[in-house]
Amino acid sequence: MKKSLIALAVLATTGAAMAQSNVTLYGRLDASVGSEKVNGVSTTQMFSGLLTTSRWGLRGSEDLGGGLKANFNLETGIKNDTGEQGTAGSAFDRQSWVGLSGGFGAVKFGRSDTSFDDIRDLAVSSNLWDSEFTPTKIAYAAGLGDYSSRASNQIRYESPNFAGFTAGVSYGLDEQASPVKRDVLSYNLRYRNGGLDAGIGYQEQKHEATAASDREYTALSAAYDFGSFRVSGGYNRGESRANVKDNEYSIGVNVPVGAFDFSAGYASGKSKTAGVTTAKSSAFALGLTYSLSKRSKVYAAYLDGDVKNGAGVKTTDRTLYSVGIRHDF
Repeated sequence: MKKSLIALAVLATTGAAMAQSNVTLYGRLDASVGSEKVNGVSTTQMFSGLLTTSRWGLRGSEDLGGGLKANFNLETGIKNDTGEQGTAGSAFDRQSWVGLSGGFGAVKFGRSDTSFDDIRDLAVSSNLWDSEFTPTKIAYAAGLGDYSSRASNQIRYESPNFAGFTAGVSYGLDEQASPVKRDVLSYNLRYRNGGLDAGIGYQEQKHEATAASDREYTALSAAYDFGSFRVSGGYNRGESRANVKDNEYSIGVNVPVGAFDFSAGYASGKSKTAGVTTAKSSAFALGLTYSLSKRSKVYAAYLDGDVKNGAGVKTTDRTLYSVGIRHDF
């Protein structure tokens, strides 16, 4: 109730009209102090959003009757160490959509995560908590580089659950003048039953004026909760029409012990151009969190990895460690 009243006050100050909806103001602040070393150059600093991105947002729904609901979500990243926006010049860079949900599933219109992103997130859900310490941040950066997790001008559909199976499709419209193509097409198929959560995803990205720069990503991901510990892992394949192909793997584990949660993860990748290896990468990470309450936790984590070219010479060498606190509201 308190959050809803605060949200109403925020909307009132912005001059927004308010329907008979349930609106919630929410957010997360994450700050830590540590050091990052890249190619021999070390910097000690305060970080924002290493465990999870600092953000605030508004979300809500209106019951239209007959099981049909109108929904929306506005969410922006913030740099709480400086007070800056997560993305300069963007009011709601993380989520900005409106949609409907009911017995048919759910549909969203606007900026949101792609359907493929759900499957990739699943692979690292127990690999340093899908944080900036997740080893894929280094290991999947070689070759083509990693996928785009969100798309603007997007239509996204999520199916209802059929005996544990769900499916999704999203399409970010191309709104660039010819010949530039920047549409993003994504699919997923997922199965959840008991402790098992597994899925496959596909995403096609057209970001440039030339067809040779188009990229395709395919991911197989799974996670399992054994009760005393949780594991997750996945395989990712990226390829372009320029005959560049990346093959990447990740695995991680979470072990809860009382208020503590320990995690360890590893990821590796290899990139080839026309069948010739051009880059190899690997990274590992260790971390722990301690819950002070349901909304607040402190943490410490360490990430180390590198990228080598086809001749085995390091082109990127990176380490990161910090201790911090995260609070949800």
